[in-house]
Amino acid sequence: MLRKLIYLNWSAFLNRLTNFQTFLVVGYIIFLLFLFSNLIGSALVIVLFDQNPIVANRLPWITTEIHQLITLIFANVLWILHFSFTSTRLLNMEENRKLLAYGYPIKKLSWYLNLMGFFHPLNVIYNFTWLVFLLMQIQNLMYIPVVIAVVLLNYAAIYSIKHRFLKIVEKRFKIIVFSALFLIFGTIQAIAIISRQFEQIVATYLPSIEIINGYLFYTPGGLLQYTATGTYNLAAASAIYGFCALLIFMIFRDHIFKTREGLQQPVRERKIFKRNKHWYYLKKWLGLNAGKFYYYVFSHSYNRLQLLTIALIPAVYIPLLLQLGNSYYSALLIPTMLAAIPVALLAMGMANMFGYENKEFLLHKQFPVPFEKQLKERFLGIIVIPLLIFYLITTAEIIYLPQLGSVIEIYVANTFFFVCFTLVFLWASFYYYKKVNYSSFNFKHPIISQKVTFMMMFLIFGLGYAVFAPVGEFQIYRLWVMGALIIAIGIYLWRDMDLLVRAFDKHILHRVWIEAGQ
Repeated sequence: MLRKLIYLNWSAFLNRLTNFQTFLVVGYIIFLLFLFSNLIGSALVIVLFDQNPIVANRLPWITTEIHQLITLIFANVLWILHFSFTSTRLLNMEENRKLLAYGYPIKKLSWYLNLMGFFHPLNVIYNFTWLVFLLMQIQNLMYIPVVIAVVLLNYAAIYSIKHRFLKIVEKRFKIIVFSALFLIFGTIQAIAIISRQFEQIVATYLPSIEIINGYLFYTPGGLLQYTATGTYNLAAASAIYGFCALLIFMIFRDHIFKTREGLQQPVRERKIFKRNKHWYYLKKWLGLNAGKFYYYVFSHSYNRLQLLTIALIPAVYIPLLLQLGNSYYSALLIPTMLAAIPVALLAMGMANMFGYENKEFLLHKQFPVPFEKQLKERFLGIIVIPLLIFYLITTAEIIYLPQLGSVIEIYVANTFFFVCFTLVFLWASFYYYKKVNYSSFNFKHPIISQKVTFMMMFLIFGLGYAVFAPVGEFQIYRLWVMGALIIAIGIYLWRDMDLLVRAFDKHILHRVWIEAGQ
């Protein structure tokens, strides 16, 4: 049955695959290979570099305690990355539940879906990296079963905690946001204070390396590493293994029950019956079509998490980069992150323009107002807020960060950044349409596909390097090229706005008809 389930999911995936999606899948695979090689390579270097005689000769200060500190820091960084990128999505939850009507046993289906989720490429990469990192440090062969059990328990706990954390954020969004911002800005202020009086504070307050290592062993990464590097007898190893096995069984049992509940009682798409003041405000200032669309976008819980992420990443990294002064990395990464803020907001609106009230478009086609006018109003309304934020950020860069370049350089570079992604997201909205839906124990299906998100992140940093990297005397030529491309893209969008209707009829309409009949 598992083989049949995998075949059905794979067939459904191939049937939905377009040329554009194939390109995204290939890029996503390259990204996964790059991530896997970097994680494994970093783990090998961290564990083995102190055994290299060249390192011992050139870096005599790397003692056993310092090397242990480095490995503990790496273990905790790896755990944070693992927590951030663990995929909590089940595969085609709504499609697979249709198998119940054909007599597929629900117990097996819920178990197989969790198993398929465990073998998501990102989950496999991080779990395998943990195994390599820990097994290279084991002190005794009897620790191998313990290490394997702990890695499985770590994945199960992250999966469960992350899912419930997302649920808490959905219900207590304002409290979580305020607490996170308070913690982050407090940390930034502490870093700023330490950086101003680094030697004095380190000499006075920094404890010894042994004490720091002792504390780090009680962190998630430290506990994982202790199972490989610690010293304990067979009885302790058996107790740890048994306790981990029991927790793994209980957590996965909970996962299976939640999945079974979701299969039997799926959460229906929530309709917004009560219009609040935001509805009227958005409709008044952005128009009926764009205002209604923005209301659906900002009412969705997942998008509020996206807004939190968009706010937190620059708030954390830009102050740290400013501490580097006028270095090459700060001159490149700061303007890239600032330009990415309106681009991320633009992605929330444009990358899936038709997935919210998708079935309503069957009625919109019959309105006396031309359908082309409706789509133009939606498109122009979508870019208003990101465009406003774009110009506010650009003006702030010119006033407060003049070291990033002249007025012309900043405006041309940021405008080029914005119009390029406007074109990218316009294509994505037609070629990677995704219905907005809800399902139990899956939090929310991302409104923007992970593959589109990958493409966006790859292009942000790739384009950021091409646009913002210092090139000296060649800067004037780059400005002329970007200016010409801005004009060309603007003319293309202005003259070919009727492509909105053609592309909708060709790529979206038949999908909406199929969904309406389900």
